[in-house]
Amino acid sequence: MGCGGMYFPTNLGVRISELRPGDEIIILKGEGYPAVAQETTTIVWILAGFSALCIDGTAISCLNVSDFIRTGRHFDRFEISEEAKQMEKEASERRREMEAEEAELLAELELDHVDPTIKFKGLDIPNPPPEPE
Repeated sequence: MGCGGMYFPTNLGVRISELRPGDEIIILKGEGYPAVAQETTTIVWILAGFSALCIDGTAISCLNVSDFIRTGRHFDRFEISEEAKQMEKEASERRREMEAEEAELLAELELDHVDPTIKFKGLDIPNPPPEPE
């Protein structure tokens, strides 16, 4: 999924995806999650598609920023705040929960993996016709 629930990224989403851990950015006042109280200089810690978590615990995505500024500085070493560590811990827990729910659903459907061309066992859903060559 792209930005804002669309199936393609916005220009801002693409710019976020081009960041690398250690890149220094400026988040504009009132933007990010949680929203910063003033223009804030921070460093990108983790990237996930079209969003990023910064070392101060602020997350940016095309859903909560209108823009950001790359300073051009890059750091190989940086200190990660407790807020950022907590946000990553909570996100990891949510990912594990989602993966467990997906595995449970696939087990109910008796599938090892998602393949839309395979008929679901136990359901009367026909396979799609083969594509003409």
